[in-house]
Amino acid sequence: MTVDRSDQQRRAREELCAALAERLSGQINCALTGPDEVLLVRLELDQYRAAAETLWEQGLDRLDFLTCVDWRDHFTLTLQVYSMDSGAIVRIACDLPRDGVPAPTISDLWFLANWEEREAHDMFGVVFEGHPDLRRILLPEAWEGHPLRKDYVDRVGIERPQYF
Repeated sequence: MTVDRSDQQRRAREELCAALAERLSGQINCALTGPDEVLLVRLELDQYRAAAETLWEQGLDRLDFLTCVDWRDHFTLTLQVYSMDSGAIVRIACDLPRDGVPAPTISDLWFLANWEEREAHDMFGVVFEGHPDLRRILLPEAWEGHPLRKDYVDRVGIERPQYF
């Protein structure tokens, strides 16, 4: 008997949501998003590391992305992971204050997070506590500021040629 892939993914999402609720004392909000049925989990920052560990332990073995969004008054840190076995996709989102409160690293769980966290640090100034090598990855070390922050001011005056 063959199992429908979408049925397998549905069961995997239910199990993941239950595992997260158990690990985080039921203090989570799980919802399906869009036609791809990604399981979206909204968390507090202090739950981020425990949730990531739970997903790793549950077999979500591929990091799709880790990114940040600047909403002017706070950041939203977003992590998306994927299970190669079940095909389940989970996206974790948590708000982060702009005042430099660090987020815990997950680079020891998914190796790719090492570079993704460095990029978020480089572009937004997010500090990942416990990261083994949190230095700039896209910009020179001497660069001042974080260009993807909404309050970033480019101090470089660039003269652009008049083409027409």
